[in-house]
Order: sequence, then C-alpha cells, then structure tokens
Amino acid sequence: MTPPDSAILKFCPHCASPLIRHEVGGELRRHWICPRCSKIHIDHPMIVTNCFVACGKRLLWVQRAIAPRRGLWAIPGGFLENGERLEDGAVREVREEAGVMLEQDRLRFYMVGTLVSFSQVYFAYVTRVGSEHCSPGPESMACGFFARDEVPWDEVAYPEVNEHILQAYDDLESGRFGLWETELGQRGLRRVRIG
Repeated sequence: MTPPDSAILKFCPHCASPLIRHEVGGELRRHWICPRCSKIHIDHPMIVTNCFVACGKRLLWVQRAIAPRRGLWAIPGGFLENGERLEDGAVREVREEAGVMLEQDRLRFYMVGTLVSFSQVYFAYVTRVGSEHCSPGPESMACGFFARDEVPWDEVAYPEVNEHILQAYDDLESGRFGLWETELGQRGLRRVRIG
C-alpha cells in the first residue's frame, strides 16, 4: 500500500523507493516504511512555539512577510527546529521576527495545546520587557506592541486562535498569567486553566 495523498513523503529520501504503510502488531499505522532500506518515516504533528511578549498592557505583534498569510498580523512564533529546546525556539522566533532579544530565564510557560485541523502541537510562553523597541526581521513586514483595542483584528493571520490571544490580554490586564491547556478541533475551542 503506497502512502495516501496526505502523507508528507511518498518516496524514501534515503534510497528513493516507494514507501508502504508500516504494520505494527497487525495494525496499519499512520507512518510508513521503506521496503528496500527499512527506514521508518513518520508523518506526525509539527511542534510550534511562540511567545506573548508584554510591555505594559500591550503585546508584541508581527506582520508576516512570508507565506502563508503574508501581510497579516500574528503573535511571534513558528516551528521548532531539530535539536532545539522549546524555550530556545520561542526566543529565536521573537528575535528573527521582531528583533527583540529575550532573556530565556525570564520566560514563563503559559499555554500548551493541540491545533487538530493544522496537525500542530504548540507551546506558548509569556514574558515582560521594559521597552517597546522592536525591529522587523526578514520574515516580518512590520512589528509593534498593541493594546487589545489597537489590534487590527480584521487583519489577523490566524483568527482560529484569537481566543488564545484574547485570553493573554485578559491575563495581562488582570496582572496574573495562568497556565492553560487548549484544544482547537472539530468541536471548536476547548480551554482549561490548569494552574
């Protein structure tokens, strides 16, 4: 059986043979194996890390300069790279997208969740900075700190997660950032405070 269209890989990157579904314990799994070189290839969710950077009552936003959703606004974040810790990824993304240098030991874990329709697991951090100084990097057209009522809500890159961002503004305004577990799936958004 060859990989379905949803598979990331159809051919082995090591030997170029067509991949087949991997059977484990008599059950076909959602990963594939190369019958020629026996390498296993797993199609799994991507890990995303981001950081809510607060200055006063404002959060840092970036206007995307790359696809997808070029020209729209988002909280800084992106895919975790191989060999990178979650905090390292959050710090790197903020630096790359907004030129803000964060102190890693000042990051606080804030949200964990699954974005089922995107096949992503995300980890969010929160930190505070003393200055609104920022400078767009090569992945951003612009960046800036916005209060809730200053956000261009009709130009948000991922409106599916606006509830997460609104929660961050609620926590920012209350002065207490909780710890949240979230899920965005077919039944909508589920958010549970876990700390």
